[in-house]
Amino acid sequence: MTETYVSPHSTCTTKCRTVVCFFAGVLTYRDNFEDAAYEIAQRYQNAKIVMIFPYGAAKSTSSSSLMRLLARQLPQASYDLVRGRSRRVINAAQIIREHASAADQLILIGHSAGGVIAYRTGLCLEEKYGFQHIQVFAVGSPKFYLKDIPYNERFTYLIGQQPDRVTQIGSWQKPGSRVYRGRPGREVQLDFNPDHQGWRFHASYFLKSVWTDSNQVFHANSENLISKIHELCPLRDSPTGI
Repeated sequence: MTETYVSPHSTCTTKCRTVVCFFAGVLTYRDNFEDAAYEIAQRYQNAKIVMIFPYGAAKSTSSSSLMRLLARQLPQASYDLVRGRSRRVINAAQIIREHASAADQLILIGHSAGGVIAYRTGLCLEEKYGFQHIQVFAVGSPKFYLKDIPYNERFTYLIGQQPDRVTQIGSWQKPGSRVYRGRPGREVQLDFNPDHQGWRFHASYFLKSVWTDSNQVFHANSENLISKIHELCPLRDSPTGI
């Protein structure tokens, strides 16, 4: 079941010019995006920040509970990887319509399987409800077949410098297909905390996770990520409607 809430870091609650939506993948706790939401609030004025958990949020820390949750979520995520407009995409689109009716800037940011949902939800909003100029960012997400359409120009795929098994899943283009020949408009690699390895690296993109580089410069994963998103998608100066 899809879960959602408005982040307390939001700098606007009604008639907000900017709406930023985070999409979670599987095994994601409710507070996973709050460090990144803080960074959003520093860069975007009058922004409502909406958290969307298409597969539900993790609540227990016991290994048995997490394994049961994963057993339920993985088949749903696998389905969404190949299905263009699932029930979770439709639910997410309805949630965003409720929050972004007055916005002129809509940014969708998805992690892992949430990146797939973010992409498909943005496309649904444009095709079915007339939203325009949506920017979509998929972070540490699996690849999935893309049609060669103008929408992809506003789709950015972000990965880290370390190996991430999830980003090695799937492909953008379907061999032999004349339809699925697209690619993201931008594919960007960023540096994240190198002390994290394997699944810890995959889970830490949106966390504060402070580290120093070879020049002894301090970094934080959430700051690096949101700084890049803001660089690629700055605050719009004047309302034009979405």
